[in-house]
Amino acid sequence: MQYENAKDILPASLLEEVQKFVEGKAIYIPKRTKREGWGEASGYRGKLNKRNSAILSRYSAGASIMEISEEFFLSPETIKKIVYGKKVSLPEYSPSVYSAGQYSNAGLGEEWVRIYLDSVGVEMPDGDSYFLSELIRIPLRLIDDEGENVDNAEEENYREVPLIILFEDHGFHVICGRNYLSMLRKEKKNAHYAFIFANKDEYGYYLKNFGKQFQR
Repeated sequence: MQYENAKDILPASLLEEVQKFVEGKAIYIPKRTKREGWGEASGYRGKLNKRNSAILSRYSAGASIMEISEEFFLSPETIKKIVYGKKVSLPEYSPSVYSAGQYSNAGLGEEWVRIYLDSVGVEMPDGDSYFLSELIRIPLRLIDDEGENVDNAEEENYREVPLIILFEDHGFHVICGRNYLSMLRKEKKNAHYAFIFANKDEYGYYLKNFGKQFQR
């Protein structure tokens, strides 16, 4: 290890403080602790790994993609990515369609949604009660108009972020991004990227009527 003179690399004021504790000695300054990856501190990453392992086990035991999809309330496409895909590193997160697409393509759309909702202070729907789609493009005409009112000051903050939608009572309702939806309609957009939570009791209806209609 090559030693350097602290006088050459530390500000004078900081050097004086260090000299109060140790003077004329060689000391080792360790690297900063490696930042924990997303989900490691909370334990969610471990929970997700266990779930994916269970999915792989069910598939190895002969369960079909559709059976596993209904059991774990994940889209068939997401199940396919988990059972067919190679091991992937967690993509870099950003509040954008591009980042959401990277997560979804890796079968990790749920993580992106969880991070995003937490960042904007919206509660994540209960995973035991709702099926979560992968990232899709939904025609905006299908989404219920619930009094959206675009705030021009917020337009840039919402640009190119997926909508987070709840499918319940046979209707699509925005739970995050209502102002953005209003802006998209104002700009006469026909469709936009979204993640959809479907009530598990309506999963069959959702899959039959919409599961194969949305663009990806």
